Amino acid sequence: MKLKTHILLSSLFYFSIFCNAQIQKNGIDTEEKGIVVADFLKMSGNWFIAYRDGIAQTQADDEKGLVNEHKSAFVLKRSYFTLKKDLNETFSVRYTMDLTVDRDGPDAGNIETRLKYLYVKAKPNFNSTVFTGNWLEVGMVHTPWLDYEQKINTYRVQDNMFIERNKIFNSADFGVTFGGNIGPKMDEKFLKEINGAMPGKYASYVIGIYNGAGYSGEEKNNNKVISGRLSVRPFANTLPELHLSGYFNIGKGNNEEAPDFNQVLGFITYTGKQLTLTAQTHKGVGDFRASYLYEGTNKPIKNNGYSFFGEYKIKKSPLAIWGRYDSFHLKTDDFRGTKRYIGGVSYTVNKYLRLILNAEHNDKALNENNIYELNLEVSF
Repeated sequence: MKLKTHILLSSLFYFSIFCNAQIQKNGIDTEEKGIVVADFLKMSGNWFIAYRDGIAQTQADDEKGLVNEHKSAFVLKRSYFTLKKDLNETFSVRYTMDLTVDRDGPDAGNIETRLKYLYVKAKPNFNSTVFTGNWLEVGMVHTPWLDYEQKINTYRVQDNMFIERNKIFNSADFGVTFGGNIGPKMDEKFLKEINGAMPGKYASYVIGIYNGAGYSGEEKNNNKVISGRLSVRPFANTLPELHLSGYFNIGKGNNEEAPDFNQVLGFITYTGKQLTLTAQTHKGVGDFRASYLYEGTNKPIKNNGYSFFGEYKIKKSPLAIWGRYDSFHLKTDDFRGTKRYIGGVSYTVNKYLRLILNAEHNDKALNENNIYELNLEVSF
């Protein structure tokens, strides 16, 4: 294993030498990218390519659970392709394809395509000084939480965020999402140079109603899930880097019997120019796929957990170090539940390319494993 780690470190070093590194803000730029095609629409993409040594990666929308099958291979972890078009000053549309590797059946190994986002977006002008920056998405839309968190923890290339990693819900669904700010918009310079996750100076909110099956699931009942997020900046004029957030789900899991799916989440984060810190806690009943059920019943299992993340961007350098710790428990687990220790180093080549070398140690009910990766993130 030491040899493999040495090879990954060497690869990172030599790749950085031969790349023409444009040293700027660490991490893939958070400002919106894209290529304007014939003055008609904007095209953008995001690719996660990796060398992975460890158990197979699973997603929140996978039918299978964790498979303890060791693999060592170059993999396409995810690939997104997006088209956007402004129809007029109020309305726009978005189309995002999600490309991943088919792992089941006779087509295993082929690249399969499915939709991630497909919506009409409106930015109505309510002429209000209290509710500003209002927007509405209709179709296959963002749900209120993960898009926000992934603007703060930018290491989705390594794996899902804590709540999605534990298959509570995923990032998109069929439905309607409405959001905006309470009070004025935050200073543009801060949003661009520090962090743009929360555009409101004092508070931002998102609320919506959804099928509840996720963007890759078939609706199996007539119930809907209501979700919402409120984020506040308590010291907007003196410590704008500090955010406090709350999130909830109220609804039913996606099977014919519709078991309860309720959740609350608390989140605190500091988003500085060099240092980012987050802490979150979760408590709920069931999950969006109705898979956390007591055996032989339709009774949902209570679950809870917490997660910590930190990143330090080395000043005047393209390097950053980061780490994360997750703890998640089902009421049926032993006292250890699932614990994950994740950490690594990233190297920003330029605003489009980033290399991430990381390791992960999993401990699930006394079943331990390790994962080692060298990731290439492409964002244009």
